[in-house]
Amino acid sequence: MTNKFTLVFLILLIFSSCEVINPDEDIPSFITIDEVSFKSKIGEGTDSVDISDAWIYIDSKVVGAFELPATIPILSNGTQNIEVRFGVILNGIAATRSINPFYAYQTQLVNLISDSIIPLKVSSSYSPATKFVWNSMGQEGFEDGGISIDSVAGSTTKIVKNSIEVFEGSYSGQIHLDADHTKYIGQSTNKFILPSDGKPVVMEIHCKNVSNHFVIGMFVEAVDGKITIVNHLVVNPGPDWKKLYVNFTELVSNYPQARNFRVFFSSELETVNTTTDVYLDNIKLLHL
Repeated sequence: MTNKFTLVFLILLIFSSCEVINPDEDIPSFITIDEVSFKSKIGEGTDSVDISDAWIYIDSKVVGAFELPATIPILSNGTQNIEVRFGVILNGIAATRSINPFYAYQTQLVNLISDSIIPLKVSSSYSPATKFVWNSMGQEGFEDGGISIDSVAGSTTKIVKNSIEVFEGSYSGQIHLDADHTKYIGQSTNKFILPSDGKPVVMEIHCKNVSNHFVIGMFVEAVDGKITIVNHLVVNPGPDWKKLYVNFTELVSNYPQARNFRVFFSSELETVNTTTDVYLDNIKLLHL
């Protein structure tokens, strides 16, 4: 999906490609980043993130975006102010990489030495400007008594707490489909008021769907009460748990007059399956 974060990435990537080492210039210095440590606070939910890229700046000038782990050439030496911003893959599509505006960036003074490699330890957390609106705990982690997702009309099953297949903690949310329960549609119990002026709106979620697709979207309520169903992202099956960053920014901006939004999840038993399960965990909805 084309959005302003993807466009920023493409522009910067083109720019950074022009800065690749020129043989006529000085021998570069190198920094290495193996991983990024991340810590969330109370009310911000899990600190399990999937930071895929490091975006490097020196004195506010872009060096480039580098897939982690990375060894990064820099055509400077001596003490430099290095800024690291943190990138993720939007909507599970490798081509849509973007700086995550919710993750605080890190700056540090580094003494760069030509033809030498300097390892950097980097860390991040949520920016103080980030708003966590799913619930008062910052996420639906399925650890408490209730579940903040309700089945809607047309659904033949519901989401339940499950203690067998869990990403972290004691429980996940399980959607079970079989011949007697072929369709699931569930919506967030909360109605969200979201910024429609282009500010980023992203859902973070862990999910596992081994053999069946499922859909993430929004029910958009107009001022007259009319509901528009927007199917936003089809999640492909896979064997493992995955972290998704679902970019709702453009969707929300397309409905500037909306009264509110609800996130929904849906799945229908596919013909290749007699039974299947979709598991969800750590559902967050973030905006600035």
